Amino acid sequence: MVSNEEISRKLAEKKNPTKKSLTEDGTVSSDELKKKFREKRNKQNENPGYLVCDACGGYYELQPGESPEDFADECECGGNLEHTKTLNMS
Repeated sequence: MVSNEEISRKLAEKKNPTKKSLTEDGTVSSDELKKKFREKRNKQNENPGYLVCDACGGYYELQPGESPEDFADECECGGNLEHTKTLNMS
């Protein structure tokens, strides 16, 4: 049985329809799902890189939204920090 509140809500939605990203049956469209998954995958693939010290070999992994310009060019040991996309552990 449907409550009066539910009926009132549905009638109000019919009188004043709002643009929804859901299909008529209340599910998300496949195109919208693909877009959301693509955005999430691209965000996960973003690798801002690392700051690596040329003297001590210490490094810091940059977090999404951070850039090398946000940091000093000098390591706490006195060495120079260099930006690299990958760590070469050889």
